Amino acid sequence: MTGRHYLFRRKDDHTDQGTNNQYEPATPDHMSSVRQVFLDKYRDNIEKGCYDDRDLERIKTDDFLLELYCRHQPKAKVEEVASLIHESLKWRMEYQINDLSDDTFDDKMWEQRAIFFHNTDKDGHKVLITQVKLHRKGDSHYLLTVKKFFAWHIEKAFQENPGEPLMLLFDMDGAGLANLDMDFIRFCINCFKSNYPCILGLMLVYEMPWIFNAAWKIIKTWLSPEAVQKIKFVDKGTIQEFISRDKLMEQMGGTDKFHSSYTASGTMFCEPDTVTNSKISPDGASSSRKVKISEPSSLLRSYSSDSFKEGSRLPLALSSLEKKFHNKDNCFQTRLLSIRPADELCFQLDENVKEIYSTISLSNTLTNPIAYKVKTTSPEKFRVRPSGGVVRPGSPVTVNVHIQPGFENKIQSDKFLVRAMEVTDESKDVAELWKTVQRESIMEHRLRCIINSEPVCSRPANDITTLTEKVEVLQSAVSRIERRQQHVILLQLVFLLVVILAIVSDYWQSLSAPQDHKSKYCPAQ
Repeated sequence: MTGRHYLFRRKDDHTDQGTNNQYEPATPDHMSSVRQVFLDKYRDNIEKGCYDDRDLERIKTDDFLLELYCRHQPKAKVEEVASLIHESLKWRMEYQINDLSDDTFDDKMWEQRAIFFHNTDKDGHKVLITQVKLHRKGDSHYLLTVKKFFAWHIEKAFQENPGEPLMLLFDMDGAGLANLDMDFIRFCINCFKSNYPCILGLMLVYEMPWIFNAAWKIIKTWLSPEAVQKIKFVDKGTIQEFISRDKLMEQMGGTDKFHSSYTASGTMFCEPDTVTNSKISPDGASSSRKVKISEPSSLLRSYSSDSFKEGSRLPLALSSLEKKFHNKDNCFQTRLLSIRPADELCFQLDENVKEIYSTISLSNTLTNPIAYKVKTTSPEKFRVRPSGGVVRPGSPVTVNVHIQPGFENKIQSDKFLVRAMEVTDESKDVAELWKTVQRESIMEHRLRCIINSEPVCSRPANDITTLTEKVEVLQSAVSRIERRQQHVILLQLVFLLVVILAIVSDYWQSLSAPQDHKSKYCPAQ
């Protein structure tokens, strides 16, 4: 069997999501029959390119994916399961699911925070929240975008944690008829009904206004009896039956102060290491916990923005990654901090180095201290030291980001979030300041993780050739200067000779002048 892919559930997990009932895995003969019927029945579609080749290859080779479809309709005939696969693959092709990424959607989609993951339910399942009041009905272009946005959240969740079930939470608090789009609701339901089989744990409908009762009666007709059992209508008093109070947002009656502060990664940014700052010490570190950080042995070094002066040169031995890091333009300037690198956190792959790491340099741009936190979408993949603290004026802070072993080639979709706020009262507890500070007072900046596989000394021959060419140019220039200097010296000698001749001529003329005058005016003796 091949490796697990986006839609896949752990093969050894034989529990029906949302009900905790055991199920019988599909037999190899049954899965083989489903695969063969699909390939035969939809041969024309395959030849016409109606499916994404990547999805088709999974159907052909991965028994685990076949088992998901078979288990989704355990009482269905082989032809019906094949039809389900056909509809699912056609849908994935229509919405170009395999080609979606964070960059597919503009910042407005992320900043709107209408769809996002946050925390888990009591069973440990991720919770996908859809705030219906932020949806606008009637814009066909927006509807297509928000459909892809919803699908990408599900797709990415299973890229990061293959096979994990999730809870869908429709937050209808404050929503009106202008926000309820039946087309979008149908799309969301179909995602779990046929396109992502056996993925939905529960669907919670929170604080649904009574005017939507008729609409939900229609929606229930789209669902199977088993799916209807997974829909739970809850309010502030009953939602804690499914989500713990400490993982429930304050506006829903919980204690979580989270206010949908999502960024363009589409997932929650978590702190790799909890910040336990008490009061600000003179060196800007926490007075309750100090972390000793050994200096990495690689060539990379972090500098403040003042270290990169105009006209400064870099050694030729530096890799392209280091040149990019040292580039004076590779710095993001904000009102509070100067952040280096600007957009991409680069990790240099080197087989001779046991631990791969990169650095983030933070420099204070104000006169007051700046408290900061560094969060990541995947805290299990990174070790960040320090993940939080204080940046004082004139004292840049270097944050070392190490990739945990085994994740070297699995970070391309991860991001880091740098959060900062100004500290005007140094006597206050920084941890408490983070809890009470207004959302508008916090600066946020995202960094995308990239891997650079180019060796440190990847093109020495090119560097030598470039250096040789530059030396030849310099030699040619020096030769021209020397020739010009010789010409100037020659001209100076000629000029000096002319001056000497003029002086001698004038001298001889002055000697002969009195004799002529005497012979002309004085009588002879």
